[in-house]
Amino acid sequence: MKGLSVLCPLLLASAAAAATAGPATAGRAYPSHLMVEQDVAISSRLDGIVSAIHVERGQAVEKGQALCTLDTRALDLEIDEAQQEMKLSAAELERSRALAKEHIVAAAELDEKTARYEVARARWERHKEMRDRAVTRAPFSGVVTERYARIGQKVIEDEQEPLFKLTAREPLLARVYLPEEDLLRVKLGDPVEVVPVKFPDAKTSGQVHFISPVLDPASGTFQVLVRVRRDPAKTALRPGLAVLVKFPAGGTR
Repeated sequence: MKGLSVLCPLLLASAAAAATAGPATAGRAYPSHLMVEQDVAISSRLDGIVSAIHVERGQAVEKGQALCTLDTRALDLEIDEAQQEMKLSAAELERSRALAKEHIVAAAELDEKTARYEVARARWERHKEMRDRAVTRAPFSGVVTERYARIGQKVIEDEQEPLFKLTAREPLLARVYLPEEDLLRVKLGDPVEVVPVKFPDAKTSGQVHFISPVLDPASGTFQVLVRVRRDPAKTALRPGLAVLVKFPAGGTR
Protein backbone atom coordinates (compact mmCIF):
# COMPACT_ATOMS: atom_id res chain seq x y z
CA MET A 1 0.00 0.00 0.00
CA LYS A 2 2.90 2.30 0.76
CA GLY A 3 4.28 1.77 -2.76
CA LEU A 4 0.90 2.53 -4.25
CA SER A 5 0.62 5.75 -2.30
CA VAL A 6 3.95 6.86 -3.76
CA LEU A 7 2.96 5.97 -7.34
CA CYS A 8 -0.42 7.70 -7.26
CA PRO A 9 0.96 11.26 -6.98
CA LEU A 10 3.40 10.48 -9.81
CA LEU A 11 0.64 9.17 -12.06
CA LEU A 12 -1.55 12.16 -11.31
CA ALA A 13 1.32 14.53 -12.03
CA SER A 14 2.01 12.81 -15.38
CA ALA A 15 -1.65 13.00 -16.34
CA ALA A 16 -1.79 16.67 -15.45
CA ALA A 17 1.34 17.37 -17.50
CA ALA A 18 -0.14 15.54 -20.50
CA ALA A 19 -3.36 17.46 -20.19
CA THR A 20 -1.56 20.82 -20.25
CA ALA A 21 0.98 19.87 -22.93
CA GLY A 22 0.91 21.68 -26.25
CA PRO A 23 0.25 20.12 -29.64
CA ALA A 24 2.17 16.95 -30.36
CA THR A 25 3.63 18.57 -33.45
CA ALA A 26 4.97 21.64 -31.66
CA GLY A 27 8.72 21.51 -31.16
CA ARG A 28 9.08 18.18 -32.98
CA ALA A 29 11.09 17.40 -36.10
CA TYR A 30 9.89 15.15 -38.91
CA PRO A 31 12.22 13.55 -41.45
CA SER A 32 11.67 14.30 -45.13
CA HIS A 33 13.43 14.87 -48.44
CA LEU A 34 13.29 17.99 -50.57
CA MET A 35 11.42 17.54 -53.84
CA VAL A 36 9.81 19.37 -56.72
CA GLU A 37 6.51 18.62 -58.42
CA GLN A 38 7.91 18.75 -61.95
CA ASP A 39 10.61 16.15 -62.60
CA VAL A 40 10.00 14.46 -65.94
CA ALA A 41 11.64 12.46 -68.71
CA ILE A 42 11.21 14.15 -72.10
CA SER A 43 10.73 12.16 -75.30
CA SER A 44 10.47 13.06 -78.98
CA ARG A 45 7.08 13.80 -80.52
CA LEU A 46 8.23 12.65 -83.94
CA ASP A 47 10.12 9.78 -85.57
CA GLY A 48 13.54 10.74 -86.86
CA ILE A 49 17.31 10.98 -86.40
CA VAL A 50 18.84 13.33 -83.81
CA SER A 51 20.91 15.86 -85.74
CA ALA A 52 21.69 18.47 -83.07
CA ILE A 53 21.81 18.66 -79.26
CA HIS A 54 21.45 22.13 -77.79
CA VAL A 55 21.85 21.59 -74.03
CA GLU A 56 23.97 19.59 -71.60
CA ARG A 57 23.54 18.16 -68.11
CA GLY A 58 23.36 20.78 -65.40
CA GLN A 59 22.25 23.52 -67.79
CA ALA A 60 19.38 25.79 -66.76
CA VAL A 61 16.73 26.17 -69.46
CA GLU A 62 13.60 28.25 -69.94
CA LYS A 63 10.20 26.98 -70.93
CA GLY A 64 10.08 26.45 -74.70
CA GLN A 65 13.86 26.37 -75.12
CA ALA A 66 15.14 23.89 -77.73
CA LEU A 67 16.78 20.78 -76.26
CA CYS A 68 17.54 18.84 -79.45
CA THR A 69 16.54 18.76 -83.11
CA LEU A 70 15.85 15.90 -85.50
CA ASP A 71 17.01 15.85 -89.12
CA THR A 72 14.42 17.96 -90.97
CA ARG A 73 15.63 17.79 -94.58
CA ALA A 74 12.79 15.53 -95.72
CA LEU A 75 10.26 17.62 -93.80
CA ASP A 76 11.58 20.84 -95.33
CA LEU A 77 11.10 19.44 -98.82
CA GLU A 78 7.54 18.42 -97.97
CA ILE A 79 6.83 21.90 -96.61
CA ASP A 80 8.16 23.54 -99.78
CA GLU A 81 6.09 21.22 -101.96
CA ALA A 82 2.96 21.86 -99.92
CA GLN A 83 3.57 25.60 -100.00
CA GLN A 84 3.89 25.65 -103.78
CA GLU A 85 0.73 23.60 -104.11
CA MET A 86 -1.06 26.03 -101.81
CA LYS A 87 0.12 29.04 -103.81
CA LEU A 88 -1.04 27.44 -107.05
CA SER A 89 -4.44 26.64 -105.53
CA ALA A 90 -4.70 30.21 -104.22
CA ALA A 91 -3.99 31.62 -107.68
CA GLU A 92 -6.60 29.36 -109.30
CA LEU A 93 -9.11 30.36 -106.65
CA GLU A 94 -8.53 34.07 -107.28
CA ARG A 95 -9.04 33.60 -111.03
CA SER A 96 -12.24 31.65 -110.41
CA ARG A 97 -13.51 34.38 -108.10
CA ALA A 98 -12.84 37.03 -110.72
CA LEU A 99 -14.59 34.98 -113.42
CA ALA A 100 -17.48 34.23 -111.08
CA LYS A 101 -18.13 37.96 -110.70
CA GLU A 102 -18.61 38.12 -114.47
CA HIS A 103 -20.79 35.00 -114.34
CA ILE A 104 -18.31 33.08 -116.51
CA VAL A 105 -17.61 30.40 -113.90
CA ALA A 106 -20.37 28.41 -112.24
CA ALA A 107 -20.77 28.46 -108.49
CA ALA A 108 -19.99 24.73 -108.31
CA GLU A 109 -16.58 25.28 -109.93
CA LEU A 110 -15.83 28.12 -107.54
CA ASP A 111 -16.70 25.85 -104.61
CA GLU A 112 -14.37 23.21 -105.99
CA LYS A 113 -11.47 25.69 -106.28
CA THR A 114 -12.15 26.89 -102.74
CA ALA A 115 -12.11 23.35 -101.39
CA ARG A 116 -8.84 22.57 -103.21
CA TYR A 117 -7.22 25.64 -101.72
CA GLU A 118 -8.39 24.77 -98.18
CA VAL A 119 -7.05 21.22 -98.55
CA ALA A 120 -3.69 22.54 -99.82
CA ARG A 121 -3.48 25.07 -96.97
CA ALA A 122 -4.31 22.40 -94.38
CA ARG A 123 -1.60 20.13 -95.83
CA TRP A 124 0.96 22.95 -95.67
CA GLU A 125 0.06 23.74 -92.06
CA ARG A 126 0.21 20.06 -91.09
CA HIS A 127 3.71 19.74 -92.51
CA LYS A 128 4.78 22.91 -90.68
CA GLU A 129 3.40 21.52 -87.42
CA MET A 130 5.36 18.31 -87.97
CA ARG A 131 8.46 20.39 -88.64
CA ASP A 132 7.93 22.10 -85.29
CA ARG A 133 7.75 18.70 -83.61
CA ALA A 134 11.23 17.94 -84.87
CA VAL A 135 12.51 20.31 -82.19
CA THR A 136 12.18 18.88 -78.68
CA ARG A 137 11.57 21.77 -76.29
CA ALA A 138 11.53 22.22 -72.52
CA PRO A 139 7.94 21.99 -71.23
CA PHE A 140 8.83 24.15 -68.23
CA SER A 141 11.76 26.11 -66.83
CA GLY A 142 14.26 24.03 -64.90
CA VAL A 143 17.60 22.24 -64.98
CA VAL A 144 18.65 19.43 -67.32
CA THR A 145 19.52 16.65 -64.89
CA GLU A 146 20.11 13.95 -67.52
CA ARG A 147 20.90 13.90 -71.24
CA TYR A 148 20.28 10.59 -72.96
CA ALA A 149 20.09 11.93 -76.53
CA ARG A 150 22.98 11.21 -78.90
CA ILE A 151 23.82 12.61 -82.31
CA GLY A 152 22.68 10.13 -84.96
CA GLN A 153 20.28 8.38 -82.58
CA LYS A 154 17.10 7.08 -84.20
CA VAL A 155 14.03 7.91 -82.16
CA ILE A 156 10.52 6.53 -82.56
CA GLU A 157 7.66 8.52 -81.10
CA ASP A 158 5.59 5.51 -80.02
CA GLU A 159 8.46 4.02 -78.03
CA GLN A 160 8.68 7.12 -75.80
CA GLU A 161 12.41 6.66 -75.26
CA PRO A 162 13.60 9.48 -72.98
CA LEU A 163 15.98 12.02 -74.49
CA PHE A 164 16.36 14.27 -71.44
CA LYS A 165 15.34 14.50 -67.82
CA LEU A 166 14.24 17.96 -66.71
CA THR A 167 13.80 19.03 -63.10
CA ALA A 168 12.09 22.24 -62.04
CA ARG A 169 13.80 24.46 -59.50
CA GLU A 170 10.63 25.82 -57.94
CA PRO A 171 8.62 25.29 -55.90
CA LEU A 172 10.90 23.38 -53.55
CA LEU A 173 8.79 21.17 -51.28
CA ALA A 174 9.06 18.78 -48.33
CA ARG A 175 6.44 16.16 -47.41
CA VAL A 176 5.81 15.07 -43.82
CA TYR A 177 3.18 12.92 -42.12
CA LEU A 178 1.72 14.23 -38.89
CA PRO A 179 -0.25 12.31 -36.25
CA GLU A 180 -4.03 12.39 -36.38
CA GLU A 181 -4.35 14.43 -33.19
CA ASP A 182 -2.70 17.39 -34.91
CA LEU A 183 -5.24 17.55 -37.72
CA LEU A 184 -6.99 20.65 -36.37
CA ARG A 185 -3.84 22.25 -34.99
CA VAL A 186 -1.91 22.70 -38.22
CA LYS A 187 -2.98 25.54 -40.51
CA LEU A 188 -2.05 26.63 -44.01
CA GLY A 189 0.74 29.20 -43.84
CA ASP A 190 2.13 27.95 -40.53
CA PRO A 191 5.89 28.62 -40.35
CA VAL A 192 8.41 25.79 -40.04
CA GLU A 193 12.17 25.41 -39.97
CA VAL A 194 13.83 23.13 -42.52
CA VAL A 195 17.24 21.78 -41.55
CA PRO A 196 19.35 19.64 -43.91
CA VAL A 197 20.51 16.52 -42.03
CA LYS A 198 24.06 16.59 -43.40
CA PHE A 199 24.35 20.36 -43.84
CA PRO A 200 22.72 22.01 -40.79
CA ASP A 201 24.31 25.36 -41.61
CA ALA A 202 22.11 25.49 -44.71
CA LYS A 203 18.90 25.55 -42.68
CA THR A 204 16.07 27.63 -44.05
CA SER A 205 12.43 28.42 -43.39
CA GLY A 206 9.21 27.22 -44.93
CA GLN A 207 5.44 27.39 -44.74
CA VAL A 208 2.69 24.81 -44.67
CA HIS A 209 1.54 24.73 -48.29
CA PHE A 210 -0.94 21.82 -48.34
CA ILE A 211 -2.84 19.76 -45.79
CA SER A 212 -4.35 16.51 -46.99
CA PRO A 213 -8.14 16.36 -46.73
CA VAL A 214 -7.94 12.65 -45.83
CA LEU A 215 -6.17 10.56 -43.19
CA ASP A 216 -4.42 7.25 -43.60
CA PRO A 217 -6.36 4.86 -41.32
CA ALA A 218 -3.51 2.36 -41.24
CA SER A 219 -0.92 4.76 -39.83
CA GLY A 220 -3.21 7.34 -38.23
CA THR A 221 -1.39 10.16 -40.02
CA PHE A 222 -2.12 12.83 -42.62
CA GLN A 223 0.09 14.37 -45.26
CA VAL A 224 1.42 17.92 -45.06
CA LEU A 225 3.43 19.64 -47.80
CA VAL A 226 5.80 22.42 -46.84
CA ARG A 227 6.98 25.01 -49.34
CA VAL A 228 10.66 25.58 -48.65
CA ARG A 229 12.33 28.95 -49.08
CA ARG A 230 15.33 28.59 -51.38
CA ASP A 231 18.37 30.69 -50.54
CA PRO A 232 20.67 30.98 -53.60
CA ALA A 233 23.67 31.19 -51.27
CA LYS A 234 22.83 27.79 -49.77
CA THR A 235 23.59 25.52 -52.69
CA ALA A 236 22.93 22.36 -50.68
CA LEU A 237 19.19 23.01 -50.93
CA ARG A 238 18.20 20.85 -53.86
CA PRO A 239 15.73 18.04 -54.66
CA GLY A 240 16.51 14.76 -52.92
CA LEU A 241 18.29 16.31 -49.92
CA ALA A 242 17.44 14.72 -46.56
CA VAL A 243 16.00 17.28 -44.14
CA LEU A 244 14.21 17.64 -40.82
CA VAL A 245 11.04 19.73 -40.82
CA LYS A 246 10.70 21.40 -37.42
CA PHE A 247 7.47 22.91 -36.20
CA PRO A 248 7.87 25.79 -33.70
CA ALA A 249 7.86 24.95 -29.98
CA GLY A 250 5.19 27.57 -29.42
CA GLY A 251 2.70 25.59 -31.47
CA THR A 252 0.95 26.57 -34.64
CA ARG A 253 -0.95 29.75 -34.99
